[in-house]
Parts: sequence; C-alpha cells; structure tokens
Amino acid sequence: MANDKDVVVVTEEDREVVVVNNDLVPDKWKGLFTNEEWLMHDIVVKGTYGFLVIAIIAHMLVFIWEPWLGQ
Repeated sequence: MANDKDVVVVTEEDREVVVVNNDLVPDKWKGLFTNEEWLMHDIVVKGTYGFLVIAIIAHMLVFIWEPWLGQ
C-alpha cells in the first residue's frame, strides 16, 4: 500500500518495492517509521514528558503545602 508521496519501483523479478521518503527520521529508526509516524511519535513523547513535568511540580507543591511523609 503506497501513499501518493511514496515511490513504487518495479524490479526485474516483477516485484513492487516501495521507497518511502522518510528524511525526518533518524537513520537507526528509518526501517520502523515514516515521516508521518515519526512526527506522531514525537508528539506523543513530548506530551508524555510534559505530563511528567506537570505531575512532578504538582506533587512538590502539595508536599510543600501539606507533607504526607513522616514528620
């Protein structure tokens, strides 16, 4: 299943080989991701990191307000 932007090459053995334009993907991940998948992965990872930062800050503020560990 080739997308409109993919290049389909027919080899001598009459097999279709899809060449995917994935120039945004780092070399070691090119076999796993296309550009679109890599950008979605990037959004998910950055969203997870953002959630983690907000959760850590919220826990620190609540701990300063009312510590829940032994006094």
